[in-house]
Amino acid sequence: MELQTSNTISFSRKQLNRKEKRPRFWKVLFVICLILVLTGGVFLYSTNQGLQIRRMLLGTVLSKYHPQYEKYMELLLPKSEIEAIYNERNHPHTVQTKIDRNKEKLHPAISLSDKIKVDTINTINYTAKIMIIPDPTTVHIASTKMVGKGQPLSDLIKDKKGIAGINAGGFLDPSGKGNGGEMIGIVISSGKVLSAPLGDRDTPSLIGGFLSDGQFITGQYSAKKLIKLGVTDAVSFGPQLIVNGENMVGPAVDGAWGWAPRTALGQTKDGSIVMIITDGRFYWDKTHRGASMSDMAEMFEKYEVVNAIGMDGGGSTTMIKDGQLLLKPATSTRVGMRYLPNAWVVIPH
Repeated sequence: MELQTSNTISFSRKQLNRKEKRPRFWKVLFVICLILVLTGGVFLYSTNQGLQIRRMLLGTVLSKYHPQYEKYMELLLPKSEIEAIYNERNHPHTVQTKIDRNKEKLHPAISLSDKIKVDTINTINYTAKIMIIPDPTTVHIASTKMVGKGQPLSDLIKDKKGIAGINAGGFLDPSGKGNGGEMIGIVISSGKVLSAPLGDRDTPSLIGGFLSDGQFITGQYSAKKLIKLGVTDAVSFGPQLIVNGENMVGPAVDGAWGWAPRTALGQTKDGSIVMIITDGRFYWDKTHRGASMSDMAEMFEKYEVVNAIGMDGGGSTTMIKDGQLLLKPATSTRVGMRYLPNAWVVIPH
């Protein structure tokens, strides 16, 4: 009987100790979390690195085109910083590409599809696909044939009898449905102006485009000036990543664009075209936030690109070669990719 009583007392003490430990555990956990929050807050709001992260977060929101969330950004940054980021996105510093009028037109490549190379770069924040096209005169703009609606990249490539391609310019999307029907800015295809800012061919816009000899140029040009220069294919977007061999991306550009799935293209000194896309927004890989503009510029530098510019990114980012989708786009549609107003398509001669 005494043994049972002793056991009962011992058991009761164990229960009491457990009950005492539980509140202690939660108190300790709360203190740890509070310390982490305060430490993180000090880092975010008292250091230059924290300021850049806050800028990147705002740029990421702007890249998603969700204006309903912008009002909360004043919790991250003062109005002056927010206005500076808007200004960097809407009125970026630009440089005109130097045009070489003595450059000879490159000869068309034979068995082009076999000569196109695709590399993969894996990082903790994104996966990138890099497609290298040896003949720049095979890269052209293909535009949707639908009225008021875009087409998936696969259809745009097929319609032009192409073998590869990436998405190109942006489009108006007031409903947020991503139907890609109304292209914006300058769009030139096969020497024909398909779109100009507000229908005005004299209004300059930041573009990436090709001269008839295969030279890729970027800068602020009007549609009229581009046609006069002999540009056959061009679209508006940005920002500039590399111009005349100089990296154009600094903290201000990075902050204005944040992290996202990316699309960009450029040209090496020998004329090869380099197209790069990345995943992001934790869509294809749940650990991948996406790439920054400095990430893109650094990749182009590794491939010795001398002129490069960003294209529409986010859910529009898509790359196809020989009918194969190389990364899953960050969008949900019936066809598994966004409907686009236009695309850069590789069309064999």
